[in-house]
Amino acid sequence: MATAIDQQQWSVLLGNDLQHKPESTEASTPDLSADTSSLTQLLLAGEYGLALKTPTAAEIFGTNLTETDAEVIALESSLDLSAFLTKRMQSYLENTTPSSTSTTSSASLDVLFIAIASLYAFVQAGWTGPELGFEPVDVLPAHVRPKSKDLDKQALDSLAVGGETTYHLSPQILFLHFSRILLVDNLETLKKDAVVAKTAPWWALRTLFLQQRTLEGPTGLLQTEMLALADEIESTLTAEVKIDNGALEAIDKKEALTRFWIEKGLVLHWYTEDTKAYETLQKAQSTSGFRFKVTGALGKRTKFQQFDTSQLVVVAESSRDMASSRPSAYSSKAGSGAGPKNLEHNDDTILEKVQFTELSEEDRARLGDLELDPSKKIEDLHPIDHALLLAFCLNIKNTNPAHGLTVEQMFPFVTRVLETPNNWTVYTMALLLRSRLESDKSRTVERGALQLQALVDQTKIEDETSTTRERMHHFFSVLLPSKWELEKELAEQYMALGVVRSAMDIFERMELWEDVIACHQFLDQAEKAKALCRELLAKNPSNAKLHCTIGDLDEDPEKYKEAWEVSGHRLARAQRSLGAYYFKRSEYELAKPCYQKALKINPLFENSWFILGCIGMQLEDFDVAIEAFTKVVSIDQSNGEAWNNLAAIHMRRNNNLDAQHALRQALKEKRESWKIWSNYMYCSLDVGDFTEAIRAMGMVVELRWKQKKEETVNDEIVDIVILDRIVQGLTRDLKDLYSRKVAFQESRIEDLLLGITNRITNDPRIWRICGKFYFWQKNYPECLECQLKAYRSVIHNPKIETDQTEFEKAVESAIEMVDWYRNLGPLTYKDKQGQEQPVAKDWAYRSKQMIKSLMARTRDSWEDVPAYEKLKDTMEDLKSEK
Repeated sequence: MATAIDQQQWSVLLGNDLQHKPESTEASTPDLSADTSSLTQLLLAGEYGLALKTPTAAEIFGTNLTETDAEVIALESSLDLSAFLTKRMQSYLENTTPSSTSTTSSASLDVLFIAIASLYAFVQAGWTGPELGFEPVDVLPAHVRPKSKDLDKQALDSLAVGGETTYHLSPQILFLHFSRILLVDNLETLKKDAVVAKTAPWWALRTLFLQQRTLEGPTGLLQTEMLALADEIESTLTAEVKIDNGALEAIDKKEALTRFWIEKGLVLHWYTEDTKAYETLQKAQSTSGFRFKVTGALGKRTKFQQFDTSQLVVVAESSRDMASSRPSAYSSKAGSGAGPKNLEHNDDTILEKVQFTELSEEDRARLGDLELDPSKKIEDLHPIDHALLLAFCLNIKNTNPAHGLTVEQMFPFVTRVLETPNNWTVYTMALLLRSRLESDKSRTVERGALQLQALVDQTKIEDETSTTRERMHHFFSVLLPSKWELEKELAEQYMALGVVRSAMDIFERMELWEDVIACHQFLDQAEKAKALCRELLAKNPSNAKLHCTIGDLDEDPEKYKEAWEVSGHRLARAQRSLGAYYFKRSEYELAKPCYQKALKINPLFENSWFILGCIGMQLEDFDVAIEAFTKVVSIDQSNGEAWNNLAAIHMRRNNNLDAQHALRQALKEKRESWKIWSNYMYCSLDVGDFTEAIRAMGMVVELRWKQKKEETVNDEIVDIVILDRIVQGLTRDLKDLYSRKVAFQESRIEDLLLGITNRITNDPRIWRICGKFYFWQKNYPECLECQLKAYRSVIHNPKIETDQTEFEKAVESAIEMVDWYRNLGPLTYKDKQGQEQPVAKDWAYRSKQMIKSLMARTRDSWEDVPAYEKLKDTMEDLKSEK
């Protein structure tokens, strides 16, 4: 049987009482009147302030310590909260027994729950609202509370990772610092309790992800830590779901696993590991039993639409056990009344919702097991399935280029969530995504901006439909931005609409000085931007970012160097900016060490790796270039340019098999690039992969022909040398990379030649290559026809009569054509009826007429040159032919 500790920690992690309830729990809604000191009940009720004011919290944070206490004196002197809390935590674990001050029958669980309360308090302050009503320093000893600003600064410095700084106005950042110390820095101590070790890593993962989201950019150190924790959690959950009489019943096992896969998928999405994120979300869907598909249904989108057209729609259905579980827990009226405000279009053309046509029984049967009739009432989904839909929606955005089709693909996912709201946080995220999708459309951009403003305002409101508990319930299952990120997004939306002054007011209030300066630049107020930057720098000369900003404005590399020194060699941005300065001026030797220093601090900047790779190529430092482009594709496998450059380096080093692999990856992402196809063609032929070389040449011809029609380019569409090598592989009986004779590609080569000659009819070189192919086939009539077309391509040149070189080429071509007539004309072939027929019975007559015609055309221009004499000699020889 599961212990009480087991049940309590899983209950808190899932945010609700478990199906298998402890005896003291009578209902799914926590009853605080039963035991107001219970940390479990306080956390489930969303009373994080009360949890942090319990005697347990006072013991851990030293709230009641006096100014004469040695620990308080040490904290006041050093402001080292990490050492202080670690010591307090260890003391509590060593001295607390179930019969003393512990409220959960486990001292380790006490510490875990206090850390969770601190983490949730930070989320409430910075993400969900409403206002907490107290400060983090209120839980610390009274004597150090006046130093709250110093403690905040210490926390900001401590939470900065990999040269990426924490947003300096993050509300109540000490709460995150507390939870980081207790849940991450002291995780191994907590895990000494085997039971608590089941969920503590999960909370550590959540803490690290929140820390990452307060930083200005991604950092590899946190990514590595989080993915390691995810592997540990997966192992624990896999073991936990196999326990028959554990704390988790069947439905709770499904929900716990589903939540984990979603949270891991969101972490991967954050770091742009799109393929892995999608695979992880698919595991979440499989675990939940959730089914959905994107399909089309007839309907009208505008008020004046006369005919139904196909509209994208998501058909979705929660599994039966998930849909029926804990109905009382999901009774929120989000989206109505005082919940997240869903603004209407109020547009004179666009309908508020797509008006779908009611389906007939025949149409409904055709849809299969996921029945769809959009005109009917849509069934509710489990909130975790709503979160899954939004996660898949984000993945569409992350894995598709930014164009209209992507927006149309994403909208049905958001619409499906908005149709059946049942959780405040998930509904808010859906409204935010809709606002973003509508920001680029003229008819919806106003609603998008107003909706965003409404979401910014709502975090300050508390009402019965959106309690703290309700707002926090599925917070970790969606990527809801923080309050400051939302406000910044609103300001950027104002900028896009041209409302620069309103945007600047928001940026100034948030002290986002780089954005304020960008507003001045947008208004052509460069001098104001510089004056503001210098004024801020005079007030705070140790602000390294401001040194970088003024370096951008003045294009002064010395300012970046100052920023680097001021930051104590920790601000990666300073070296990135310095490197970019040198790179733009082609000073590659100077740019290279700058990017290397920046990437040593934070290796997750894909663009910096790409530029370093380009620098390596310019300097022919191929080891650096290979490392850089390999890093790029490990961060983003869809970067076709990086794969192409990687292949180019391998080709320079004669590593053609590696180059071919890299180009194959590049083509997955940039299939319309004829240049990459061309490189792939060369590389494939060099390694002897004739199959891929033929395919690549076909694509090059198709794409170049299309480009020529659209852009009127004069470049050659076909690489004659490569085409000749392909045909020679056949005619010389060569073997390919896999020891197969090239002859097995005969039909594909013929299709390639036909595809080329259908587009290009005036290049004699191509016709001669075709002639070689048909001669190898012993198709002599076709061979002779190709050689004749080659000759005609030459003599159609008007310069023959004015340019001696062109005339001599025509003479050589004519004599060569006579030889083809002489050699192939007398031969026989079988016609369609199987009868033997001569290839060219009158070959001699044709030859004479051809030479006679050329002589007559060029007599006046070239009668006295040696080449004309050759024509005369050839005609004399032909007169003796029968």
